[in-house]
Amino acid sequence: MSYGDILVYLPLPRSSELVEASVKLAKEFGAHLTAISSLPITAMLRDAVQNPFIRLEEAGEVEKAIRGEAEQAEEAERHFDAVSKRAGVSHEWEMGEGDPGDVLIYASRLQDLIILEQCGEASELLHGPVVQVVLSGHPALVVPRACTSLLPVTHAVIAWNGSAQASAAVRQALPFLTRAGRVSLLRGRPRETRPGSWRVPPLDIEAYLRRHGIEAETVEFDLPDAEAGPNILTFAEGAKADLIVMGAFGRSRFKEWVLGGATRLVLERMTTPVFMVH
Repeated sequence: MSYGDILVYLPLPRSSELVEASVKLAKEFGAHLTAISSLPITAMLRDAVQNPFIRLEEAGEVEKAIRGEAEQAEEAERHFDAVSKRAGVSHEWEMGEGDPGDVLIYASRLQDLIILEQCGEASELLHGPVVQVVLSGHPALVVPRACTSLLPVTHAVIAWNGSAQASAAVRQALPFLTRAGRVSLLRGRPRETRPGSWRVPPLDIEAYLRRHGIEAETVEFDLPDAEAGPNILTFAEGAKADLIVMGAFGRSRFKEWVLGGATRLVLERMTTPVFMVH
């Protein structure tokens, strides 16, 4: 299994490490790599230049800000193009104007995987592109800042609680999991409760993985959500894992995002790349 189309979001100013890591990943999967950035300042100020009430000196400052953002984007595009050509990776550059999260979610509609950097400021966990993409339903590989490589995956950790989100994450992460040298399955407390009258088949995650050629080591991990996040990170760090696969939990409230406890903590403190699906 593989990915045919990968999208990487490059915030401005450009991230050299993220470009290098994404190009290597696309080469491994034989994927077409699209890099996208957004110009939020330009989108906000473009109309101001044509405002008849704006003073001449103010118009000059607006044009200077727009020009500066455009120059950053041009530099990022040149760097991305050079690295991709050197690696022999099929690639293209896209530029949007507007809120980065909105631009990225729209651009993700025909992509198999989205790569983006870990949240920066704490406020980004409410309205930044990472949380918007993670909770949009698109498969997202969130990369720690200054991460220089995403491959090889020598040890992957799956955080499993039987939820629809965790199931989607496992299915979408199979191209990584089938390449992993070792896979640990952290079997956690089921997130969902069902009426006692229901009769449903068991979800045999170990058998599913075996049918895809993956022999996982199961670790019982019966913890409430509040404790799951730090323990997932502690386990991954102690096992020297280089990928965490997990479901993402959260919802929108008054244009802000309310994340589940484990999801929020992992996004805040992660030092290992995390594959998430909502």
